[in-house]
Amino acid sequence: MPISKIMMPNAAQTAAMNALRDKHESEHEAMQFMYGNKLAIGNASPLPRDVWGIWDAESVELQRSTLAVFNDLASSVATPTPIGKLMHFFRTTSDSGSANISLDGRGKAKTDQPLMEYHGTPLPIIDSEFSYGWRQMMASQTEGESLEMDGRMNAMRRVAEKLEDIAINGDSDIVVTGNQLYGLRTNPNRATRTTGVTMNGATGAQWNDEVVATLKLLHGMNVKRPATIYVNWDDWFYASNTDFSTQYPNKTIAQRIQEIGGVASVVPSDSVPASEIIAVVKDRQLIQVLNGMPMSYRPKTRNNPEDDYVFSVMASAALEIRFDADGNSGVAHSAP
Repeated sequence: MPISKIMMPNAAQTAAMNALRDKHESEHEAMQFMYGNKLAIGNASPLPRDVWGIWDAESVELQRSTLAVFNDLASSVATPTPIGKLMHFFRTTSDSGSANISLDGRGKAKTDQPLMEYHGTPLPIIDSEFSYGWRQMMASQTEGESLEMDGRMNAMRRVAEKLEDIAINGDSDIVVTGNQLYGLRTNPNRATRTTGVTMNGATGAQWNDEVVATLKLLHGMNVKRPATIYVNWDDWFYASNTDFSTQYPNKTIAQRIQEIGGVASVVPSDSVPASEIIAVVKDRQLIQVLNGMPMSYRPKTRNNPEDDYVFSVMASAALEIRFDADGNSGVAHSAP
């Protein structure tokens, strides 16, 4: 029976995942041939024909509704990375040499070598499993109903939320040769300041001052390009439904904030803590989403008809925040 195929950015991963699905199908065809309807207990039926296509579509839908920060970065600065790499490195290079001015054109400037250093970002694999008992599967097929959604939706949500969490907070438990997995709020090379107000309740002028002050942190690191602003969803909802001031009638705080020079866009997310502002310049020289594997599904082998149907939701990604030899990055963070 032909089954739905998945298409992934990496051709090798596409072939591997589709091979696993084909293998799962073949195993069940062999089990069905061996046992047929002679089972006293257990289920040898393969998965319904279109189940993989349905699950693939649900994965895309869930990511769009859950991963506000991760998806925004991944859509702009994602870099395919071999999943076999435990660590991805980037290099910083110091200034070297000097300029000489003369009338005869003879070079008298001092020469020296630039200092090059390598910095690593760990690339973790995130997974969550879900399963169905043989009787659950048989019951759904007997009644002509779709498969139970709770298990797979919960596994997908766990992986999706972890992708969002490591983009924002990193994970202190992921350390490779002394290199920790950092996020936007935890990277030691981000520029930081303290916000002086509670954003959900602040005036338009206070919102303006906090955003401008966050952008100036980037300017202080010689990063003077439009930045994407990440804020808490409830804070932005307040700003979107509150007038800026009598100075700007019929204009909300959110509308005025988006008019500030240097603000490329504003992305609200439940994962950003209240009253915090994160400004990011989305330039590959400054930040990348290392994409080892997009969210996908892997069936596990069933050796016996009474075994559970077990599946694994997997993804591999990390945020690489780059900085120069002076420690200047493209991330600024304002927090209470």
